[in-house]
Amino acid sequence: MKKITTKMFTLLLENKDERFVVVINHWFYYIEKGRIYRFQQHSNTKMIALLGTFYDGEIDNESMLTEVKKSIINQIQYDWFTDVWKETIVERVSQIPYELEAFFF
Repeated sequence: MKKITTKMFTLLLENKDERFVVVINHWFYYIEKGRIYRFQQHSNTKMIALLGTFYDGEIDNESMLTEVKKSIINQIQYDWFTDVWKETIVERVSQIPYELEAFFF
């Protein structure tokens, strides 16, 4: 996991070079090639619970990243992702006073 500023998040979206997952207001988003996908409700709930075990030190960064990747593959396979308007998420992120948590691939 890496902490990123809201400004860095916006730059990463514009560059379209990175693939990563970011947590915004207790919701997981997958970003690839500048497109933003929100995790499906059930998958998000599971990932939030897993994030708690990560914070508690029960799993390491590698294990967390593996589970994030599995969740992404599962959601892509069943087309469960929800597209998010870039402008909407950028506006929401710009109002957040803290750094975001991101997992890069």
